[in-house]
Amino acid sequence: MNLNKQSFSLNKRQKIVITAVILTIGLLSTQLVNFNLRFKFMLSLSLLAYLLSLWSLWVGLNRVKGVVLMILPTLYTLAVVSFYFLLPIRWLTRLPVALFFGVSFYLLLLSQNVFNVASIRTIPLYRAASTASFLFTLITAFFLFNVVYAFNLLFIFNGLFVLLISFPLILQILWAIEMEDSLSLSVIVQSFILSLILGELGIVFSFWPMAPTVWSLSLASAVYILVGIKTASLRNRLSRRVVWEYLGLGGVILFASLITTSWTG
Repeated sequence: MNLNKQSFSLNKRQKIVITAVILTIGLLSTQLVNFNLRFKFMLSLSLLAYLLSLWSLWVGLNRVKGVVLMILPTLYTLAVVSFYFLLPIRWLTRLPVALFFGVSFYLLLLSQNVFNVASIRTIPLYRAASTASFLFTLITAFFLFNVVYAFNLLFIFNGLFVLLISFPLILQILWAIEMEDSLSLSVIVQSFILSLILGELGIVFSFWPMAPTVWSLSLASAVYILVGIKTASLRNRLSRRVVWEYLGLGGVILFASLITTSWTG
């Protein structure tokens, strides 16, 4: 009996499903990880996310896309697994989060695959993928900022870690606008400048007696405002109305931070 060789090959969607399932199982297994091994486990699962994402989207990748398109899946995994360790050790809490992660990671890889294909030919899903990627970037930033604040570091280290987290996240968003075969100096410099501003905000907010959730939400909102205005400018869609919409949101977040802050301790 002759077997068709192609019957053993997997298409991209099947690879993405397998990747999401494996990483979800890996996330659930954190319940069994010794506390002293958690940091190594987080890094290992993030590395596994990078390798599996690379395997899933391999067709059509070049060197630049093999790095840039993997930033968000890798950091999103790191963000969720880091936040996962902060949750109560109960299956009732962690199981829904793990299921959400599996579904969301599947959608994330689908959006990254759109960028992979759209860099070669124009496809109608690009706008939806851009919106999804931006949303996942904000979620990733929020979770990672929350973890940074949980370590109760010195203000200068808060700013440094916010900068280091923001730079790759912003880089992959700005690159996705033109999707060139190389990383331009302009994209790198603009990403660094925006990240530097966020790092400075991280330092300023460190002197503000905010709750951890408010601190990370304020910084994630700053990412939304700065990157939103910048991407609108790069797409030649920047107008006074757009700027006021973003600044208006910033004002609402600032006001909410003020009224939820306990200045008396």
